[in-house]
Amino acid sequence: MSWGHAQVDPAVAALKPKDFPTQPIEYTVVYPAGGGMDVTARLLAKHAEKASGEKILVNNRTGGAGMVGHAWLATQAKPDGYAVGVLANLVWGDAMLRAQGKWQLSDLEAIGYLNSDPLIWITQSDGPLKGKSLKEIIQLAKDKPSTIRVAIVPGSMWEYLVEQIESAYGAKFLRVPFQGGGPGVNAMLGGNVDIAQAFYAEFRGQLEAGKVTPVAVAAGEPVPHIKDVPTFNETLGSSELVWNVIRFAVVPKGVPADRKAYLGAMVRAAMKDPELLAEYRKAGVFFDPKLMNSTRIAEDLNQYADRELAFYKKTGRVK
Repeated sequence: MSWGHAQVDPAVAALKPKDFPTQPIEYTVVYPAGGGMDVTARLLAKHAEKASGEKILVNNRTGGAGMVGHAWLATQAKPDGYAVGVLANLVWGDAMLRAQGKWQLSDLEAIGYLNSDPLIWITQSDGPLKGKSLKEIIQLAKDKPSTIRVAIVPGSMWEYLVEQIESAYGAKFLRVPFQGGGPGVNAMLGGNVDIAQAFYAEFRGQLEAGKVTPVAVAAGEPVPHIKDVPTFNETLGSSELVWNVIRFAVVPKGVPADRKAYLGAMVRAAMKDPELLAEYRKAGVFFDPKLMNSTRIAEDLNQYADRELAFYKKTGRVK
C-alpha cells in the first residue's frame, strides 16, 4: 500500500516487495515524545515516507529508561517488517547489563545509520576553572582529590568517562548525580558543580551567549560544529576515551530479506536528503564517516559495541 508517488526514490522503488507493505510501518522509539530520540525518529519517518511513498507511524514504547521498548523489539515484535526500531547505542548497555540473558544484541539487526552525538565536557566561562585545559583540570583533580565537582548520570557513559579518566590518570573527582546532561548544565551555571558533561544541543544557547566553555569532546576525532575543541584522546594520548550517542534503525531478527532490504533502502534514501541532514545538524549532531559510508552497517556497528563490551569486561561489569 503506497500513499503517494510524487517524489519516490527510484532506488527504493526498485526494492519494493510485491506483498509489502499493506499497512503503515511503525517506527518504535523507546523514550518519551519530545526528546532527542523522538525528534530523530519523526524527522526520519517524514523523509522515509517521502522517499518511498509509504505511510510510517511513530510510536513511543517507554519505560525502564528504554528497557521496555528494547525488550519489546527484541522479544515480542513480529519479524514481518512492520516494526522498525529507531534506537541509540544505549541499547548495547541494556543488552549487556540489564537484559539478564532474556535477549541479546543479535536479536536485533541494524538496517541504517542516522547520526552521532558526542559527550562534551564544559566549564563556566567565568567559573573556578576559567581558562583551564583538560590536562590542567586532571592535574587539579590529582593534587586535590574530590574537590572538583563533575555532573554525572549514574550507570551511563557520563559516569564511565569519569571512571576511565580517574583510573588512567590517578585523578579523583567528586561525582554529583543528575538525571541527564541538561540538569547538569543548569547546576554548573548555578555554581553547584564545576564540570558539566552534555551534548551540544544541551548547551548551545549558553555557548553562544559566552557563558560556557567546551573543554574536550569524547569523539574519535574533532567534530565540525566545535572543531576547535580537542578530543579527550588527542589531548591525553589515548584511544579509549570515546563516548557518543550513536543513533540507528533496526528490525527484529528474522524479517524476510526482501523486506529488510526495502526498509534499509528507505532509511538510506532519507539520509541522502539534504533537508534531513540539515535538520539533524541543527540539533548539533555529526555524521560518523565510517558509519555513514558503510555497506555493512550491522557489522560496523558491532565493532563499536565490542569496544563498549571490552570496557564492561575490563571494569568487571560483565564477566
